[in-house]
Amino acid sequence: MEPAILFETDDFIVIDKPPSWLSIPAREPKTTDLVVGEWLARAKGLSPLPVHRLDRFTSGVMMIAKNPEAHRLGNSWFEDREVKKVYHFIASPPPSRPALQIRTPIQGKPSQTLFEVIETAPSGITFLGRATPLTGRFHQIREHAREAGFPLLGDRSHGGAPAERVCLHAHSLETPIGTFTAPLAPDLLTLWNDLRNATPRSGS
Repeated sequence: MEPAILFETDDFIVIDKPPSWLSIPAREPKTTDLVVGEWLARAKGLSPLPVHRLDRFTSGVMMIAKNPEAHRLGNSWFEDREVKKVYHFIASPPPSRPALQIRTPIQGKPSQTLFEVIETAPSGITFLGRATPLTGRFHQIREHAREAGFPLLGDRSHGGAPAERVCLHAHSLETPIGTFTAPLAPDLLTLWNDLRNATPRSGS
């Protein structure tokens, strides 16, 4: 599945990135790698410059600049905290509260993430959640979800239960030029529907 274009101007293009696509080329690239920039170069004849990045297995909204001036502008929005990012995720187990904030520093730097429960599966074991990172540290949501006691499914490096990939999706990106939203990726939607439709286990 290729990325979907959500928005485009002379300066910016916003896409819905599928899982397994790289935001930028890997340090040791492989011929089988799927790279957003290379796809845009072929499809649109661009020399794209990502304004921010998503991990390889994170799907969802991603903004790319079409020229260096737009790239500098977009970077300034992130540096000045003029951008709000919201992610959806699947994790286990559900927290005891419907909303909580984690403020544990990451690599010695202040970090803050707001977590909210959207829905808990009937089994009571997993839940669909919303994460709003108020700072922008590397792997912040994954680190803070583990700290909160509910590592993301598929995030084995942070203690998450097995899944096909890290169950994290960039749901929306609010910027000075608009707010862009990508529906939950098909694989995560299928997984969540399976979890929420599973018959609850009876007590022993």
